[in-house]
Amino acid sequence: MAEAGVPDYRVEPARLPEQAASIVALWSEALGFAERRPLKLDWFYLRNPAGEPRLLLLMHEARVVGVTGLGGRRLCWRGRELDGALMGDFAVDSHHRTLYPAMVLQRAALEQGLARHELLYGFPNAKSLPVVRRAGYQVLPGMGRYARALRSEAYLPGAWPGPLRRGAGAALDAALSLRHAARLWHQGRLLREQWLDSPDERFDDLWARASRALPDCVLGRRDGAFLRWRFEARAWHRTRFLVLADPATRRLAGYAACETEGGAMHVRDLLVQQASAPLVAHVLRLAARQARAQGLRSLSMQCGGPPWLLAGLRAAGLRLREAGAQPMILAQAPDTQAALAQACWYLTGADSDE
Repeated sequence: MAEAGVPDYRVEPARLPEQAASIVALWSEALGFAERRPLKLDWFYLRNPAGEPRLLLLMHEARVVGVTGLGGRRLCWRGRELDGALMGDFAVDSHHRTLYPAMVLQRAALEQGLARHELLYGFPNAKSLPVVRRAGYQVLPGMGRYARALRSEAYLPGAWPGPLRRGAGAALDAALSLRHAARLWHQGRLLREQWLDSPDERFDDLWARASRALPDCVLGRRDGAFLRWRFEARAWHRTRFLVLADPATRRLAGYAACETEGGAMHVRDLLVQQASAPLVAHVLRLAARQARAQGLRSLSMQCGGPPWLLAGLRAAGLRLREAGAQPMILAQAPDTQAALAQACWYLTGADSDE
């Protein structure tokens, strides 16, 4: 029974499909992008290859006033597979958007999530951080935003005369392209570039080798089945895969999952066969060359990870534009907590739920 003066809220598992309309309506009101919400329910919660997800509903007087999701996610670390869940789509009805109902829902997600999984993680917006801290989650740096300008004119002072901006921009672009061209030529003799609309059978082999070569990273599963599901074509985006392959064996050395939006190419995911900053840099230089050929203004990537990964971004000309652009929250079962608190997480856009 609720205490006097405290509203009576309870949390229960969603019943699908009968409560699907209520969930979609709440997401649309609280999170926006109403046209995407039925597709998100189907894609992320009903067809997740890591197993049946869980949607938890916050109820008040028999009405759905809040929702949060737990989607299964397989991760590898030090030679073992971890059973995790990605938290997402937290929303509370505008008439109940106070601390108490949010805490009730977050604490229920924590308790029920850890009863089924070894760890929970997610990427909430900055406004949610005080609530999730109070609910018992750790807050980690997560991912920073890195970018490289490809059309320098757009970033020069607007007060400069047009001809000066165009001339200076062209000179800067030529100098930067020349700087990276020699490195592209050298690596291009060893590995062949190819663009794919979908992962093929070679991605499973790359995943098997990369997961063994990067044992000290907490690394979300990235085999072909996961990537085809994670980056399947949807109305609001289309992903293409830049791959590097040995010309003799066709074996993959790495890939980047790229999307074009708003004059920029965004690298949503990247994986290479070993801990190699030069290999990361080569993949990103090729992506930058393609983006520039398409007339795009910039190349960007949100990520967090080991020093060699970030060194590869810097070598390819990407600079940190926003540290902690996407903070991460984490909750762990007692037997994993001490170790994972100090682990190096390999994070890209593929690890989020959008």
